[in-house]
Amino acid sequence: MFLTQNNPAPGAIPVNISVNAGDVIGIMGYRGTVNSYTGVAPNTTVINGTTVNLIRMGMQFPLTTTAPQQIWQEPAGAISRVLFSTAQTGVGTCQSPTRTVIVTVNAPTVLNAQLPANQTICTDKVATFTVAVTAGTGPHSYQWQVSTNGGGTWANVNNGGVYSGATTATLTITAPPVTMNGYQYRAIVNGAAPCAAQTSRAATLTVNALPAFSISANPTSLLPGMQTTIAASTITPPAAPFVYSWIRNGVVLSSPALGVVSGLGTANLRVDVDGMGDYQLRVTDANGCTNISNTVTIKDSASGKCFIYPNPTSGKFQVRYYSVANNVLPRFLTIYDSKGDRVLSQNYTIGRPYDRMDVDMRGFGKGLYWVEIGDLNGNRLTMCRVVIQ
Repeated sequence: MFLTQNNPAPGAIPVNISVNAGDVIGIMGYRGTVNSYTGVAPNTTVINGTTVNLIRMGMQFPLTTTAPQQIWQEPAGAISRVLFSTAQTGVGTCQSPTRTVIVTVNAPTVLNAQLPANQTICTDKVATFTVAVTAGTGPHSYQWQVSTNGGGTWANVNNGGVYSGATTATLTITAPPVTMNGYQYRAIVNGAAPCAAQTSRAATLTVNALPAFSISANPTSLLPGMQTTIAASTITPPAAPFVYSWIRNGVVLSSPALGVVSGLGTANLRVDVDGMGDYQLRVTDANGCTNISNTVTIKDSASGKCFIYPNPTSGKFQVRYYSVANNVLPRFLTIYDSKGDRVLSQNYTIGRPYDRMDVDMRGFGKGLYWVEIGDLNGNRLTMCRVVIQ
């Protein structure tokens, strides 16, 4: 602050005051008993090329006789008898100390424009959508989004239900229902700030239903000489052509198969008493979707009878007699002619109901013969007759 008081010298009073950037400059003028605020313009000046408003300050009491009062100021009017001028010194020499500034330049994220790819699956399979960063500064974060209206609106995917990996580079969808057919998916990928997030292309999920059908048979209990057909119902959806695979007791059947009369590779399987077991049909449609049917059990019909066929015969025939399933035991056949003379004896190992015992009597004469079936102890179980023509 500079103060000059009762200076009788006319004209300007030179004052040198150092001013720094940001300082507030206040000017109060007084000469004798004359107030310092006679309304004489101007009330502005120019400092370093910038126009500055000057604030008029003063007191209405002589400084020589009156104690200092509150200084007032007013923004308008002029500052009389005060000439204010400035000069800038040291031009070109104002310079801060040298220091090192580290500048980090992050590259924007670039995505593989071909990903994610469209996915087509069946309702029992898994679909994966993957996005790939080809350039850009990481680390990168991911958020998958789904649209259920053809890309009209998008919502963030959350883990849970059929979804996993919602915030990773790969979104996994496990066993989606057919209602999700046509959903679209995209990924929002963020790299290092301040680079903008990038959005991948939208990929479409196609979900195909599994073929739906059932199988049935009538009858399901067989005696030797009987046959039955295991048939499939109408398959929906009708995504033909279909591939049929018949399964018995957990094993896929191939030709030739014991007890299968016909129908392998079709929707209808014909079996006889040698084909007892649990049956299922596996169907694969044109979309590659596969489903397995319910189970139909073909079983024996217990009987104490002896079964021979063909009968009459040319000499080659088979004999069957009921045994408990999975009970492996010996069986003995003794064959007598019409006079009661024994002409042939053979033994067999039986492990299934109505297991087949083959006989070849083509070297014997024509006529009526009696067949006796015996157990391990030689006891007769039953007898039946056969005619050789």
